[in-house]
Amino acid sequence: MKHITTNQEILLLPGTSFFKRDWCEKNNDTHSKKQSIKEQLIQLCWNGLLPELLPEIYQTIQGEKPLTLWEINETAKLLDLRLGEFNQPMNDEWSINPYVCMVMTELN
Repeated sequence: MKHITTNQEILLLPGTSFFKRDWCEKNNDTHSKKQSIKEQLIQLCWNGLLPELLPEIYQTIQGEKPLTLWEINETAKLLDLRLGEFNQPMNDEWSINPYVCMVMTELN
């Protein structure tokens, strides 16, 4: 039986009021206060706090381990997070990122 791998793509909009609130990190340092909201959000994601920011995304079936964050693509207005069981290229044909969708429609 062939194993089906799971990939997930999450779009975050750092400019929304949800991300403008103060977040408390486990290793709190004064350097993070000088960063922009987008930079702070990227740092929070890489530090493993995404399940605490958005717990409904990390609801897994019992016995399955949560997906690993492999890549963060940054654009002017959004962050495109790519998660999966292991690091493999995602199929951009099925991407929800509007910038990728526009490129793919031009190719058709």
